[in-house]
Amino acid sequence: MNYSIIGSSLVFLLLVACQNTPQIQTGDEAEVIQGNLVRVNHSRAKLAYIDPSADFNKYTAILLTPLGVDNVEIVQPASSRRTSGNRNWELTDADKLRLQKDFQASLSKQLSLQETYPLVTAAGDNVLLIAAKLTRIAPTAPKDDNRSRPAGRSKIVTEGAGKISVEVTFSDSETGEVLALAKDTRSGSSLWGLNNSISNQAQVRRVFNSWAMQIRKQLDRVHSYKIAE
Repeated sequence: MNYSIIGSSLVFLLLVACQNTPQIQTGDEAEVIQGNLVRVNHSRAKLAYIDPSADFNKYTAILLTPLGVDNVEIVQPASSRRTSGNRNWELTDADKLRLQKDFQASLSKQLSLQETYPLVTAAGDNVLLIAAKLTRIAPTAPKDDNRSRPAGRSKIVTEGAGKISVEVTFSDSETGEVLALAKDTRSGSSLWGLNNSISNQAQVRRVFNSWAMQIRKQLDRVHSYKIAE
């Protein structure tokens, strides 16, 4: 299989790896999805695809859609499966609203740091549409509520809150054509500590901030802005 090195305008989304140069697959064996998106090797994201012909330099404003929180696969924690009577871990409407609020806040904060990517509320010729959705969560403990943990429960200590997976698409806001797509999974922490609603929310926000920062940095690369690391 052949590979081509991504040019400056294509080193975009959640793609840049720490040590290796991102490369778009080429040739007959290249993995192509949705007709125009080609697999990128050595990406920071777990999976990344991009339209090799896309010109991201034209986009100077961002349209964000609310984080998708429907149809999220939930991997029940092992402790719940072992203990009879524990209620399955599930996302309530309140959980979904909080996740959407936190994700929006993370992206908005990062994109406003350089005052370079104004957030708009309508499509336009120069507007890039960023849409993300949660695809999977794998908590490490039963949910921190009275229905999921035994009454008089002792403190629960786990190795992090769990893992969370997301799919992010970058599209032309007017045509709807998807120009890039990334799928990634991250953990809030690998350290052992108390597992409760407060610590779990903090770890989720940390993951959201990490994704938001990566998106902003790649936008900076596209537009050749020098950012102090």
